[in-house]
Amino acid sequence: IASGTISLMVFTILSKLLGFVREMILAANFGANWRLDALIVAMDPPMQIGGMISSAVASMMIPIYLGEKAKNNPELTKKYTSQILFFSSFLLLIFGLILSLFSNSLIKVFAPNFNAAETAYAVRKMQLIGFIPLIQGFNSLASSVIKAEKRYLLASVVQVFYNLIAIPVILMFSPILSESSYLLAFILGTLAMNVIHLVIIRKSLSFKDMFNFSQYHKVFETLRLAFPLIFSGSLGVVYNIIDKAFASYLEEGSISSIRYAQTINSMITSIIIGSLLTTVFTELVGINLKKDQEAVERRLKKTSGDIFNLSIPLTAWLILMSQYIITILFQRGNFTNETSIAVSGAFSGYMISFLITPINLLISRLFESNKKTSIFFFIAIFNVLLNVLFNALLIKPFGIMGLALSSSLVSFCQFIIYYI
Repeated sequence: IASGTISLMVFTILSKLLGFVREMILAANFGANWRLDALIVAMDPPMQIGGMISSAVASMMIPIYLGEKAKNNPELTKKYTSQILFFSSFLLLIFGLILSLFSNSLIKVFAPNFNAAETAYAVRKMQLIGFIPLIQGFNSLASSVIKAEKRYLLASVVQVFYNLIAIPVILMFSPILSESSYLLAFILGTLAMNVIHLVIIRKSLSFKDMFNFSQYHKVFETLRLAFPLIFSGSLGVVYNIIDKAFASYLEEGSISSIRYAQTINSMITSIIIGSLLTTVFTELVGINLKKDQEAVERRLKKTSGDIFNLSIPLTAWLILMSQYIITILFQRGNFTNETSIAVSGAFSGYMISFLITPINLLISRLFESNKKTSIFFFIAIFNVLLNVLFNALLIKPFGIMGLALSSSLVSFCQFIIYYI
């Protein structure tokens, strides 16, 4: 685990540092304005659907993939890999096309307080990007195959290429395309990762088996196990839509400000916790296949202790330094002092959840490694209802910081449910 975590962390840090540079360029060029708000509202649903479906399927792929591999029949493993990638990609494409076809109605739901110009701008963008769930989801699925083989270093190297493509694209095209240069950068960076992933896993694929529907029983088993995760993930999309809908009632640039805060928060979580949980999950799957409950408990206790020892002092420091961090990172060009204050407030609100979110993720990984996913149905519904309640209570007194605090409160409530 140590070597896998270190290699993942090194390249995750490199990737996230490049991500910081990308966000700094976006902030300096565009700040927080209505066009960026509209672009984010248009891009979020396709991106989240791609991530939601692919991450759920990828989580269930790993234990089934390792189960097939344990049979010492490479053809079975190759057949399963090919079929699950093909069928999942097909589902992702269908969902993306649905979003494009109904973009006008969906934007009115996602951002009910947008004016006519903002709505029209967002609709135009969403109509063009129905393929995003496919290209984004493929990366997650292909990466899970690489990680299942414990090729952590290779998996972590690939993620660096996204920002190596995205940053020059934004710099080159922002004078021409304005905020749309971010969309172009996302598409080209994601496609570059698609190509690299396909080259890496090509020997694990068998194109002739993709259309052999009579042998899809393992694919259907994966989807059956993934469905509760997809369902909870879909409510997570609703959760995000609710935040954006509430933010659309605030001043111009609020959605962009929330996005900046969410991006920094997710980068920190990914750097500090994501690499560890990825390797822990793969180990938990292997331990569960051996039915060694004592080893599972030892691993959980050690990982939980490591996470708490790191997250408590780090959270306190980040909240205290939030204004300085945001100012240093972003306050230049079109990113004003007022925007810095708004983003730092939201960032502080989100960072409170860092105390407990890693433990929630660890517990989720345990359920996934045991193929016990039905609990996610109930937790997801409960989270959405709480999110609406807390948003409604906190948005008036605290503005966008209230939306961030709402997310943190939901995370703490989720931990209480897990504990019960």
